[in-house]
Amino acid sequence: MTISDEKELKDARKKVRQLRHFYRHIATYLVIVAFLHILNLLTSSYYWAIWPTLGWGIAVALQGVHHFGFLTFFDEEWEEKKVQEILEKQKAGVNR
Repeated sequence: MTISDEKELKDARKKVRQLRHFYRHIATYLVIVAFLHILNLLTSSYYWAIWPTLGWGIAVALQGVHHFGFLTFFDEEWEEKKVQEILEKQKAGVNR
């Protein structure tokens, strides 16, 4: 196995771990939010459970956007392009 194959395997495993973590986060969110809504309905006339549902829901949504790459700016590919640009500028400055 070559070094690039090992890097690809390592990257793939990292993405799978992130995906597993995301799915666990969704499952935990759903269970806890369901519990909070039931608790709220049984104990209070004020509907307070909507606030943790919305707050935590936004966090889960942002994690999903990040993980599935809906917003790809400032990701690892962008970072690598910027590194290459800086290296090229440095080489051009040295070669003058």
